[in-house]
Amino acid sequence: MVRIFSALALLVAVPALAQDVFISADEALKLVGKDGVRFVAADSEKEFDKGHLPGAVEAFAHDLQLLDDVRKCKGLPMCEPAAFDLIGKTLGIDAATQVVVYDAGMGVNASGAWFFLTLYGHKNTKILEGGLAAWKAKGGAIEEGKGKAPAARTFKGDVQWQMIASRADVEAVVKDPSKALLLDSRHKLEEYTGKELLAGLASHGKEITVARGGFIPGAVFSPWTKYAGNKDAEADKPTLKDAKDIQKQLEKLKKNGYDASKPVITYCHVGLGRGSFQYLALLKAGHTNSKVYVGGWSEWGNTPELPLGTQQ
Repeated sequence: MVRIFSALALLVAVPALAQDVFISADEALKLVGKDGVRFVAADSEKEFDKGHLPGAVEAFAHDLQLLDDVRKCKGLPMCEPAAFDLIGKTLGIDAATQVVVYDAGMGVNASGAWFFLTLYGHKNTKILEGGLAAWKAKGGAIEEGKGKAPAARTFKGDVQWQMIASRADVEAVVKDPSKALLLDSRHKLEEYTGKELLAGLASHGKEITVARGGFIPGAVFSPWTKYAGNKDAEADKPTLKDAKDIQKQLEKLKKNGYDASKPVITYCHVGLGRGSFQYLALLKAGHTNSKVYVGGWSEWGNTPELPLGTQQ
């Protein structure tokens, strides 16, 4: 059955507002060594090996989206069995686990891991405010190398479908822009104009570079960095700008069709990163009728029959 995109669907209960998503370094330090706690590093494996929180596991946000699964499973980044196995067996997380995800401090990759876990129904996932930079500044211990694999657990959650938009949903918006505003969260203009082509995973171990460059017709270029409070990964800065500052940025988009009552769909290359970061920024600003198109440019650019946006 095809899921119909509607403003009503977007207004279904959303996850906790962004200000409730974060945990301070002081609070996180108290969790070290406690049973039922899992730290998840959302940056690359290379960065993980350089240094990570004690007992942390690695889950690079960019690699949590598999294009083949997106296409097979209604726009999810992974089909449910694969996602549940990753969360439970690989990351050692069950429904009762207190999860703290983090990155270097910018928050973009941490937002992707947070979005992934929350999407699949994990109800106790927080983002470490200030990430690794804040942790080090507070004197938190660091481990190097691959780390120890956690004991496997069983996880099976309820997918929070209201958090995502499928390709069909986005196509409906392209045909009728009154349905929602599309925001392109990529920060490089070269990606938006099609001059730079990025890679993503088609499946585990199979990386492909997107076939076409450009943007989705009607999408507004709105880089995640405009909403970021800590894009240089400093220890003492908030991940997101103040709610009022984000609201001011959204006000600037009114000339592009933004309306506080209008649904918004964000996307980037694979959804879990820049797109999910903008989703959090929208929540902090009070715009709860938002979704992430997780397929992102990886799906759209690799589907030749779909139209490309043209610059005016």
